[in-house]
Amino acid sequence: MQTAIALLDLDYFYAQCEELRKPKLIGKPVVIVMPSIRENSGAIATANYLARDQKIKSGMPLQLAKKLANNDTIFINADKGYYKEISSKVFEIIDFFCDKVEQVSIDEAYLDLTSPLGVEKAEDTCIKIKEKIKRELGLTCSIGLSTNKLIAKLGSNEKKPDGLFILYDNFEKFLGKKKIRDLFGVGPKFEKIFKSHGINKISDVKNFKKEELIEWFGKAKGEDFYNFSNGVDERVVEPNREKQQVSRMITLRVDSRDSELILEQINLLSDLVFIEASKTHKKFKTASLVIVNSNFDTVTKSKSKNEINSIEKLIEIEKILLHEFLDESLSKIRRVGVRVSNFEEGKGIQKTLFEFKSG
Repeated sequence: MQTAIALLDLDYFYAQCEELRKPKLIGKPVVIVMPSIRENSGAIATANYLARDQKIKSGMPLQLAKKLANNDTIFINADKGYYKEISSKVFEIIDFFCDKVEQVSIDEAYLDLTSPLGVEKAEDTCIKIKEKIKRELGLTCSIGLSTNKLIAKLGSNEKKPDGLFILYDNFEKFLGKKKIRDLFGVGPKFEKIFKSHGINKISDVKNFKKEELIEWFGKAKGEDFYNFSNGVDERVVEPNREKQQVSRMITLRVDSRDSELILEQINLLSDLVFIEASKTHKKFKTASLVIVNSNFDTVTKSKSKNEINSIEKLIEIEKILLHEFLDESLSKIRRVGVRVSNFEEGKGIQKTLFEFKSG
């Protein structure tokens, strides 16, 4: 089975969040500032693409950025609480499509999309994630999809903004265009060492033996840089996110509006979801029914309670949501899913609430 690893990167995230909150900003250069305690001082957190056209970039001192900016450029102090709130909503969507998520920052994550259905399934999942984030939150993201973290990360920058770059082979040609500082782990210090040996591009590394890189950078770094320069990266996606939701979906054998047939699948999915949710040792308050109709439109219906503490209660809510959908729509159902969310922090589930029948 071919490995499929994706790197999802939200485009100019802080600035995009501000455009979302204040649509009048769209079409103007927007710069997000991390202010310091000194007046009119700070550093640039991010900038949208119109501001980047003015050579304003992350990490730049505020005073320099203001010298480069034109009269239309808008500077906004970072609102970390708001950005974290939006990020949480993004990752709820990501969690729905992928179980193995390694979040590396507020706006970036690796996804292990390896599937027995092949790489086409991974590509389809990336498209669905992008579409759902854009449709529900109004944000764009760029995704690199490959066989390892290195190429996925580099690929995520290839078609920004709102891009999807896929590469499963011919890494040599792809890496040959990249500067040495693009190699994972190469900062200013290591870039200087590389350049002192005449290495300006990743492809230049091939003129040297692994032993030489080990001599310059030490065993671990030297081996990593040698492998990375050849497109080899054995790092795995290490899930590090606490579950914010649990969901399962299934495709019906035929598109249908038969409530009994659909409820059979909902009962099965509810069992699976409830058992998985119990492993979080938290209570949850929201149950959702996710439906993909025969036109491939996705409809999500949800209900919240003070606490959903039994499989029977979950199934009861899902049944109500199904009948609501059937009453409101004439569409046939192609896929159906059950999701629970709105977990309560710090309130472990009592074992007596989760006594499952042995099979």
